[in-house]
Amino acid sequence: MNYKSLNIKTTKKLIFVCFTMFLFSFALIPLYNIICDVTGLNGNTSNLKEKIESYSENKNISSEKLNIQFISHQSNDKKLSFKPSEFEMSISPGKVYSTLYIATNKTGETIIGQAVPSVSPNEASKYLKKIECFCFEEQTFKPGEIVKLPLYFAIDEKLPNRIKTVTLSYSFFEKINVSKKTNFKGEK
Repeated sequence: MNYKSLNIKTTKKLIFVCFTMFLFSFALIPLYNIICDVTGLNGNTSNLKEKIESYSENKNISSEKLNIQFISHQSNDKKLSFKPSEFEMSISPGKVYSTLYIATNKTGETIIGQAVPSVSPNEASKYLKKIECFCFEEQTFKPGEIVKLPLYFAIDEKLPNRIKTVTLSYSFFEKINVSKKTNFKGEK
């Protein structure tokens, strides 16, 4: 076996892999922007009015009414009070609505975390459109701070008529700091 030719082949493969990785790193930025725009994960509120108007255009507002309920969950440590400002709304599919969740930091320390949504019945999640939501980004609550967290949403008018109530639930999870000086046994 000729080690020189093997080294040349390996070197060529490694150069190709490095070049491909380099090109892929530049492609990640536009891919990230596309994914954020499609999923609404960018958290940009500067164009909220335009988002609401563009959603409302060409939408038929249904004459049918349905109820949407708001629920919240937080950990049992009682550090943060996290509740909807209203329990239930009667809405018309196709129209944009807004509501608030209220978070109160009951401690003397800053709390950082994120709310994770869930929709019930599960089928309705395809028809719930969150135009702007506090769940899109991490939230920071200063000691003793009371924060109003806005939610702009609409239910698509194609929601099946058999669904009369939709429940939107948010669970708030506090960010956990992991110590960098922990060994494999979990000891400091």
